[in-house]
Amino acid sequence: MIKNSHYRNVAEKHFISSFSIYVQMVLLFLEESGALTFEVAQPYNFELTVHKPAGWWWSTPDEKFENNTLWTATRLRDELVGLKLQVSEGLKEPQIQCKLFSNKPLRDTQKKDLSLTLQRALRTKENLTEFYTLANNDAILKQTTQDLWGMHSVGWPELFPALILAVTLQMAPMKRSNQMMEMLLQKFGDETAFDGKTILYWPSTRTIATTPPEELKQKAKLGYRAKNLAAIAKSLEEGFPTMNELADMDSTEAKKKLMMLRGVGDYSAELVMPEMGVPLDVWSAKIFSVLFSGEIPSDPRKSIPALKKTAEKRWGKWAGYAFVYILNDLQRLSHRIGFDLTRF
Repeated sequence: MIKNSHYRNVAEKHFISSFSIYVQMVLLFLEESGALTFEVAQPYNFELTVHKPAGWWWSTPDEKFENNTLWTATRLRDELVGLKLQVSEGLKEPQIQCKLFSNKPLRDTQKKDLSLTLQRALRTKENLTEFYTLANNDAILKQTTQDLWGMHSVGWPELFPALILAVTLQMAPMKRSNQMMEMLLQKFGDETAFDGKTILYWPSTRTIATTPPEELKQKAKLGYRAKNLAAIAKSLEEGFPTMNELADMDSTEAKKKLMMLRGVGDYSAELVMPEMGVPLDVWSAKIFSVLFSGEIPSDPRKSIPALKKTAEKRWGKWAGYAFVYILNDLQRLSHRIGFDLTRF
């Protein structure tokens, strides 16, 4: 979450695992322009963190993961940057090594910004000891954390893709949301090539801000969301805190700031927040209701506030982590409780 996105935090059948893209667009070739190295707080399982069991992607649905290496991209202000991330082998303390690719040399200040962004988004300094201690005494989480030991939640490298995800998930079945995101990528995104890989990345704020809402509505099948997304892009173009700046704010302040954007309510803000909350929807509400009470709610949407309150009371500041771990371990959880949580 999705995200994580971040990323949206939903299971594999509720997420885009891959895209088949056959569309003509300008291909931007990037050259290697530097490298970054990050120490990581242990335990840290790189594969589980960036390529989660439920099929969640980190920065773009079109990123590639092979042999414990991730090829993806992000945008540094208006400039696309390719990323090749992998864990160094043979060291006493594992490190994440990241090669950078761009269409012009990156300045030291740009590399510093990228370093801060990637360390924040990959949660490299986050210590999970407290969470694992809590989980060890929790009937739901105890075995789940053993199943996914070392998996970290992730944040969004940049803000606009997170907002695109949030907007397209609003009041739509997942098939419809997937269609909107795919069309946005195909019709308005940027395609880049580096290190033998081709990656399709989200459209820029400038592209969306300068595209008439009616065109967005027609080409990306956005419906009423076209005006919201265009307004959001214009707000970001005119000046809005970056994801790093939101991360430096108090979580309440950051959430209020996000909810000032057109079409962003409580649920959407929680999907986008640098520090993830518990973004329950109708689908996940059924899962958590079964886990908490053993029952499927008669009205899942109305049950969301009470379920969220229960999760936050039970797991405190680690409720977001509990959310991520549970939705990435549904098959094994189902086997343990004798109820198929993947049926929803």
